[in-house]
Order: sequence, then structure tokens, then C-alpha cells
Amino acid sequence: MDERIGLAVDWLVQNQRTDTTGGAGWGWVPDVPPNPQDTAEVVCALIGIGGEVPNKAEVVRLLQRDSVLGDPRGARVFRAPIDMAWRLRALLALGFGPADRHVTGCVAELLAEQDPVTGGWRMSSRTGAVSVTATTEALRALVGVAPANNPADPITESVTRGIRFVVSALLDDDVQFRPLFASAQAAIVLLLPEIASFGGKRLERARELALAHVLETLRDGGARVEEETVRRGDVADSWRHVSLHWAVTALACAGGGTIFDPAFRGALKDLLDLQDTEPALSTRGGFRTSREGFVTTYATVQALAAMGGIRVTLNERVNPAKVFDLICRDEGTSPDDPQELLAIRGRSMVMNSYAGAAVLAIGAPSGATIAILAVAFANRLGDIGSRALVVWGTLFIALGTYLYVTTRFPAIPKVRTGALVFAGFTAVILPVLTFLLS
Repeated sequence: MDERIGLAVDWLVQNQRTDTTGGAGWGWVPDVPPNPQDTAEVVCALIGIGGEVPNKAEVVRLLQRDSVLGDPRGARVFRAPIDMAWRLRALLALGFGPADRHVTGCVAELLAEQDPVTGGWRMSSRTGAVSVTATTEALRALVGVAPANNPADPITESVTRGIRFVVSALLDDDVQFRPLFASAQAAIVLLLPEIASFGGKRLERARELALAHVLETLRDGGARVEEETVRRGDVADSWRHVSLHWAVTALACAGGGTIFDPAFRGALKDLLDLQDTEPALSTRGGFRTSREGFVTTYATVQALAAMGGIRVTLNERVNPAKVFDLICRDEGTSPDDPQELLAIRGRSMVMNSYAGAAVLAIGAPSGATIAILAVAFANRLGDIGSRALVVWGTLFIALGTYLYVTTRFPAIPKVRTGALVFAGFTAVILPVLTFLLS
């Protein structure tokens, strides 16, 4: 995991760009001029894993602005709630205090943009529906400056209303929180110790529901890239939600036994497969938005956050021997290792050679008994009944044989084993039994 994290950090560092006004940072992709929002994401990710921010002074200069100059499309303003939330988080991570004028500016903007009815935030200023993404990011930012033990403070009151909106929506199964990225974002924000201190049993129940929904959606293969529109002034952008990255982050942050769930292990494998690791690639270290997508700063940042959370959880709960055992269970070729025989909707059926032998030991006598009785009482059962029972009994033997051979010789492809067993029973066993019944 450290090597993968290092590759991602190297890609981010190599793709830092300067602008025309003395600032430095990142754009959505390397060939896009740096902007405050994407730069803030990278800053939070790097500091979150204990890394250093390159060209820190220039990065701060960019974060303290709310517009981008030198863009071919003209000056772009980054004052949407989602932008202000990320900028606030980045400034706090860089060590700026609550009294800094840029910090207070971001806070004032977020307080003014909070929806008075729901308590949530929109992606765009006063347009569109309340957004899960904007709300959770605003909460993560504001809780960093909310005074402790002062419920009357405007910032604390704002955070309380925002948390109440998220918790109530989860408990009411609000349609907004059904997408994978939304459930994951809600789980992440409710897992924060600073946020958890605001709630009680309702918050804990909402968090459990969000995590359960994330796991269930991963089992059903629901991880996909989804889009949400955000307007920055007169320019409309598409915010691409990398649901898989968010889901892995949420489950990693949850810790406990979650990391041992097969759905999480499969999602982690899929996530790491999205990283370009070939030395010859210019994108080496960066993460793609999906298998068909391309490498972006946003996808790399979210993957970095996920890997950081996993590293912490693994260091706390998993020793090297257990990691090695998990690898052997997934890739081992010993008959003692469990082999995946079938996977349906993300749920795997696994078995080792001892279990396969037990199935054969039970299935073979059972199937033989059924077939022998069918032959013995063929006159009473009739042709159709006796032959149907013969086929049924033979199926028990064939299934036991397949399971034992597959688990005893895991190096042989399962498709080949199945074809040989099917061919053997249909070409030899069944004709013999049919002859006995004729």
C-alpha cells in the first residue's frame, strides 16, 4: 500500500502547474490550468496522509483567490459552496486559524449559502437542489472552525442543522442518498469524531444504514461514475462522482470487521486496478475514474484518501501473517486453500479440497443409490420415471466429482474441469445406465 500511495503522490507532484499570477496548483487534468478547488483537494489529500505540499507558498497564493486567470475560456470564478468548502478545508489543513481573513470569508460564504429549509447546501449558489456532496463537504469544513461546547455559535448551529438534515434523510430513506457515492459521503462525514460528538442514537443508526447500503450496493455491482451539474457564474461544469473510490474510503474509515467483508476486498482490488503502474506511462501513479475513463486529479485524490484510510486500519488490525493468508486464499494453488467456484452478484462460493472430498463422499453413494433403485424398480416406475431418477442420481455424482477435482487440482481451469466431467458423464455413464434400463 505504501508503494501505491507513493506512486500516486509522485503523479500529483509531477503534475503541479504554475499560473500567470504567481500561484501553483492543480487542475482537473494536467493540461487544464490550476484552480482553487482542485488544488484544495490535493492539499487535503497530501496532508491527510502526512505528506508535504510542494511549492507551499505558491499553492497558498492560489487558494486565497476565488478566480482563475489565463484560462482559454476566460476568467473563471470559484465561489460555489462546493468550492468554498474545499478551500476552507485546505486552508485549515495548512495551518491557517479561524481568525484568518480568507478563512472567515469562506465561513461567511458557506453560512450564507445554507438552505434555510433543509439545512443542506447546493452545489451551485442558490440554484438547483440541495446536494449531498456539497452538504457533506460543507460540514467537514465548518466543523473544523466550530467552537466546542457552544451550541449558540452561528457556525455550531449551522453544523447542527446540516447534520440533522443528513441523519433525517438517511433514516427516511431519502432518494438523494440512494446512489453509492451519496451513501459513502454521508457515512464518511458521520464517522468523523467531531461530527459524531453532535449526535446520539439517531446519528449512529443513520451511519450504520449508510455503511450497510454501501456494502450492499458493492455486492450488487453498483459502483459507477455519476455526474452532477455545478454552475460557477455563467459556466456549467459536470462534477463526476467516482463512486468506487468514495465507497472504499467509507468502508476503510469504518474499520472494524468491514475490511474483511468480501465486498470490500473486491472493491479494493477494483480500485487498485484503476491505477496506472506501468513505468513507461506518463500517467504512472495516477488513478482513472473508471476502467474506460482517464486519469484525473479528482480520481487520484479520492483514491489517495481511500488508501490512506486503509493503511491506518491495516496497521491497527492486521498483522503481516494475516495479510499473507488472505493473499493465499485469493491466489493460492494449494488444495488446502479455498477456491472460488462460483460468484453470483458479488457473492462467492468457496471450497477447499477437503470440503470437495466430503461432498463427493456424500453425493456419490446418494446418487448411486438413487440410480440403482431406479434400475431395480424400472418396471414399476416406467421408462420416463426411472430414467429421470437415473439422471437425477447421476447429477449428484457428477456434481461431487466436479467439486472434488476442481478443489483438488486448482491449477486446472474450472471451465476445462467442468467440460471434462460433463463429457465423461454424458458420453460414458449415462449411456451405460440407459442400456441397463432398455
